[in-house]
Amino acid sequence: MAVSVQNIEESLSVSYVSAVVAKAGASFDIVSRDYGVDVCVRRVDRFNGMLMDMGVSFDFQLKSTINWEIDGSFIVYDIEADAYNKLIYRHNASATPCLLVVLCLPKDSNDWICLSEDELKLRKCGYYFYVQGEMTQNKRSTRIRIPRDNVLTPEAIKKLIEDVGSGVLR
Repeated sequence: MAVSVQNIEESLSVSYVSAVVAKAGASFDIVSRDYGVDVCVRRVDRFNGMLMDMGVSFDFQLKSTINWEIDGSFIVYDIEADAYNKLIYRHNASATPCLLVVLCLPKDSNDWICLSEDELKLRKCGYYFYVQGEMTQNKRSTRIRIPRDNVLTPEAIKKLIEDVGSGVLR
């Protein structure tokens, strides 16, 4: 294998989010320098027959992992303490919301994608989570519980854009 498993996981998470955002009819930009943000999602509308950026945006920090589990109605994931604290800091100090997206992959890497002439399947799915609260004092990781209802779908993207635009999500 030429690239690391971590790079493959990262590429799959970007692909997942890109496809979902595209289906939602929004704009998707990869952030070239990773300072805690991987992608930016922006609302696009039509004006006089042309597409126009409407200035409503939010960011995603992407994580991709085989180290997750289901606990009832939650996805349980141990996020690195530093990444968690950056998201808390971002929540408290920025005007643009930044949500965590965790792409939950099957344990066996052979099951990550299925490809045929008729379809390309990326196995399991991504969940979004708005990290807020207190910073962790842990040195290595902290456990988060993401509601399983928070599947990142085109409808979820549209709702997040609406929530950011109306000030519900900040």
